[in-house]
Amino acid sequence: MNLLRKCLVTVCLSAVSWGSCDAAVPAPDVEAVAEVYGDGIALSAVILDYGQPIAASSVEVADFRVPGRNILQAYVADHAAKGKQKLSAGKYIVLELEQLPMTDQGMEPAHDEQDRAARKKAGKNGPELGSHGNPQPLKKITAEVQQQGMLKGTDGTLYPPTGTLKSSSTRELLVENFQQGIFTDPKQNNAQLMYNLYIPENYDPQRQYPLVLFMHDAGTVSPENMATLYQGKGAVAWTTPEWQAKHPCFVLAPQYDTVIVNDNYQYGPELDRTIHLVNDLLDKYSIDKKRIYNTGQSMGGMTSIAMDVKYPDFFAASYLVACKWDENVTAPLGAQNIWAVAAAGDPGASPSMTKILNGLEHNGAKVLRQTLDLTAPQTTLNKQAASMITPDCHIYYTLYNDGSHRSTWQHAYDLQPVMEWIFAQHK
Repeated sequence: MNLLRKCLVTVCLSAVSWGSCDAAVPAPDVEAVAEVYGDGIALSAVILDYGQPIAASSVEVADFRVPGRNILQAYVADHAAKGKQKLSAGKYIVLELEQLPMTDQGMEPAHDEQDRAARKKAGKNGPELGSHGNPQPLKKITAEVQQQGMLKGTDGTLYPPTGTLKSSSTRELLVENFQQGIFTDPKQNNAQLMYNLYIPENYDPQRQYPLVLFMHDAGTVSPENMATLYQGKGAVAWTTPEWQAKHPCFVLAPQYDTVIVNDNYQYGPELDRTIHLVNDLLDKYSIDKKRIYNTGQSMGGMTSIAMDVKYPDFFAASYLVACKWDENVTAPLGAQNIWAVAAAGDPGASPSMTKILNGLEHNGAKVLRQTLDLTAPQTTLNKQAASMITPDCHIYYTLYNDGSHRSTWQHAYDLQPVMEWIFAQHK
């Protein structure tokens, strides 16, 4: 802390409450900013609104404390949003936080863990078709922050240290841009399906847009419509400002309240219901029927494969993440655009996907494979993924040399070249 700050603190040593240097100075309002990472939604920033411009020269990381988190940056802003600007003053102070280490446990609640042994003993393998699992409440993101240093307003007002301040509101980046809906399927006796839909910003019905269908894992089975948006990046990765600037598109993320496929390769009516939902959106919006893509993780990836088998001409490309299926029925994938990814430590997806792709090769399809090191920087992984792409191949397989079933999708939706390749495909 510099000499000026020490002097300012000395002036306020007798303070017993906020604003003792200036009784008219109110406590700042605090907003929590949540962001979806590979293992789910978490606090990514804290924004303090002081109501009056704060001099940037008086703001340092050491002036603040967010319990349990490391503050990467502290800067002034003229609007309540992340994104450092070269400002001399601003009424907002943004605290950007270091991302917490990702964990497998954060990916998927202990879905059916308590009765796993009993189900195995009874000859049941994996989540039971039609079961409701163990849904968890949506995670509530809040923030606490302490101002530890002295701040100075552009008008000379001093803002002394505070006690613990709690957030009064929360923004959920990317998640907040989805609309929630419920589809009533006239082809299935008006059975319903919850869904989340991202509509491109500045949507123009005079042009056509691609659509990405993302389907979640069994651990995200829930009656909470937005659970699929909170659990990981499978849906939101396609809605970032950077992606949408290059590839404006619709993103559809159904929310299943039951397990819709099982490890015996059976599926429920939700599979067809999801296709019916996509067709309904095709009637309502200007969506390019030649550029509909599907992707999913675990249960969702299994559903993607089942869709590709049953509806081989529906999707332009599929991104299959940490999933498996019966290799005896997957021959239709040989004529489709497929990119699969699994982890070597996944006892289900890795061997199953190997069998599926070996079968496609046996039937004459060209398959290119690579192994990536999960400990490598993302830029390295992206370069390696991009290096495998060639015009004469439409089936690719990425295997992480380590990791688990759940950790696969912590990383899969950061492989930008794969996503770019998906979007380059047309029917």
